Amino acid sequence: MKAWKIAIISISIVCFIALGIAFAQAKKVGGGEIKFTPKGAEPVTYSHEAHVTTNKLKCNDCHTKIFPYKKQDLKMTKEAHGQDKHCGVCHNGKKAFSQTAEAACAKCHKKG
Repeated sequence: MKAWKIAIISISIVCFIALGIAFAQAKKVGGGEIKFTPKGAEPVTYSHEAHVTTNKLKCNDCHTKIFPYKKQDLKMTKEAHGQDKHCGVCHNGKKAFSQTAEAACAKCHKKG
């Protein structure tokens, strides 16, 4: 009888830990914002919530084909806007709003 109690408690603990880890991972992926402060331009706040939850993108849709996981490894320039690089892979006027028009700058670059 004592062995059954130990087994049930052990299984319960393992399940509790596994659920906690799964919940923490799910929370990490969907939420949060990343702020970039490019030289010579207003800051950009990137919302994971909008891209992952609202637009149903998966991590590997962007990482590491388009963006590195660490923002300090990102080397984005104004000249890259309008090209099929970085944000322009989707923000090309077809999948999402274009980033080539001057009026579109304020959609991402906000005084802050």
